[in-house]
Amino acid sequence: MRLIALSLLAGVWLFSAATVQAKVTGDPLDVPAVTTRLTTSTQLSGIAQAGNRLVAVGIRGLIITSDDGGVSWEQRLSPVSSDLLAVSFPTADKGWVVGHHGVILHSSDGGVSWMKQMDGRDAATQLVAHFEKLAATGDERAGILLDEMRLNFENGPEQALLDVWFDDESTGYVVGSFGTLLSTADGGRTWRSEIEHVDYETLLHLNVVRRVGDALFVASERGVVFRRKAGGTKFEALETGYAGSFFTLIGQAHTVVAAGLRGTIFKSEDGGDNWTKIETDVLATLTGSAVAGDVFFLVSQNGRVLISTDQGSTFRSQAAKRSMTLTGVVQVNPQDLVLIGTTGVQKLTLE
Repeated sequence: MRLIALSLLAGVWLFSAATVQAKVTGDPLDVPAVTTRLTTSTQLSGIAQAGNRLVAVGIRGLIITSDDGGVSWEQRLSPVSSDLLAVSFPTADKGWVVGHHGVILHSSDGGVSWMKQMDGRDAATQLVAHFEKLAATGDERAGILLDEMRLNFENGPEQALLDVWFDDESTGYVVGSFGTLLSTADGGRTWRSEIEHVDYETLLHLNVVRRVGDALFVASERGVVFRRKAGGTKFEALETGYAGSFFTLIGQAHTVVAAGLRGTIFKSEDGGDNWTKIETDVLATLTGSAVAGDVFFLVSQNGRVLISTDQGSTFRSQAAKRSMTLTGVVQVNPQDLVLIGTTGVQKLTLE
């Protein structure tokens, strides 16, 4: 069996069936999420701003929204009960969510309602057919990737999509386990493989995808960050000098910050060409990030928020009010953050 349990990736996503009240019967890709009263105390893994609204996603298909800066939350109907891991809203209305079993959900009304655009069953069929066609032309690399795709999906739609990024309401990217990398140019109606454009022999877990400046970055295992420059097709591998996994990435203009295991932070000031290690007092895995104006935020597994006002050159840390593994952060006003994690959602006033 190819899939490594994705509470895997160093324990960043700690999803467990024991934490939910209701059991899902049937294929989670076909069974809607159950209604729960524990919307603010259930495991959450991704959060984004949709205009003035907050949208958070989590275990067993949970989707919740807040229209008052995180004070109160409302559960929204979800067409799946697969664990949801990440969310992206390029506009106030248009948003996308990804998660386990290769699921991609879309909302066109600010996160109020959701439809499924794709799942791992579709991906298996499309990717195998895609690489069969390429391999038939004599493309040796395509033949290798065809074998990998068959192996990835031999036990069903078990590959997780770990992150999603949309530049606008048409152009977007999803990344996931064992080299999964897809893009869309039509708002998710169709998706195409970018796997063959990743310049690396091994199919690594691709943990996060972000646009920084005019380049697209993908953070991965083995200290590798991939970069696609504007107008390019290839995702080139950038060696950072680190050998562990990066789980989050943020930046502005030419400044890029990648963070991951054991509090590791590396920064580039030239768009990814050169990297420098940044020291902090946090030694726990860094799991999520956000940029608000000129301020960079990182959150950790041991419940701390790292704050930088100099674009990632230095960070100070502040503890969350309620200790938990943090997975995401947004700034809702100059004084307050909304944090999500394994025990739900909380607000934090900055010191």
